Amino acid sequence: MADVKITDLTSASVPLAGTELFETVQGGTSKKVAASDIGNSADALPYASLAGRAYISAYSTSDQTGNTGAATAVKIGTTSFSAGISIANNGSGDPTRITYAAAGTYMLAPSIQFVNSTGSDHTTTVWFRKNGTDIPNSATIATIPKVSEGGAQFFQIVLYEQVTAGQYIEIMWLPSNAGVTIDYTAAGVIAPAIPSIILASERIA
Repeated sequence: MADVKITDLTSASVPLAGTELFETVQGGTSKKVAASDIGNSADALPYASLAGRAYISAYSTSDQTGNTGAATAVKIGTTSFSAGISIANNGSGDPTRITYAAAGTYMLAPSIQFVNSTGSDHTTTVWFRKNGTDIPNSATIATIPKVSEGGAQFFQIVLYEQVTAGQYIEIMWLPSNAGVTIDYTAAGVIAPAIPSIILASERIA
C-alpha cells in the first residue's frame, strides 16, 4: 500500500486483542512485533506496558444500614482516582455498581468497617453480584463482636472475576441483626478518618 501518515489513519475503536502487528527497529533492521509481545517484553517502552491498564481507588464516608431479610448493595460514594473503572448508580440512585469499560480479568479488594451496637455477637454475610446475578461461591461470613468486646470488625476479601465490556459488579451484604452496620469514623486528633468502605480494583489480564 502507499505510504500513509499515522495522523491520517483511522483510529482503533476497540481494545487491543494482542494479535495486532507493529513495526520496530531492532539491531538496525525493521522487524514486526505483536501487541502482546510489546506488553510482555521486559525491554518494552515505559508506556507500552500501560496499554489496557484499568484501576480504581474509591471509598465511602457514609454510615450504611443493612436489611436482615434482604440483600443490600454496599455504597461507594467517592472515587480518589481511576481509569477504565467507574462507580455507577443503581436503579435507586445509589453508587453501588463497579463498572468496567473493557473486557478482561479484574481483581477487586473491598475493605469494610463493620460495627455492632448490641450486647451479643452477630454475623454478616458478604458476597458479590455481577450485572444483578449472584456470583457463585463468592460469599464469606464474618462475626462482629458485641459492644463489650470492642463492637467492631474490619473485613477484607479479594475476588478475581472476568467481565465483558460494560458489566458491573456489586458488593452485597446481609447482617443477622439490625445492630450490625457499616460505619464511618471522622478523623481524630492523630489518625485520619476511617472510611466505611475502601475499594481497590484493577485489571490483571
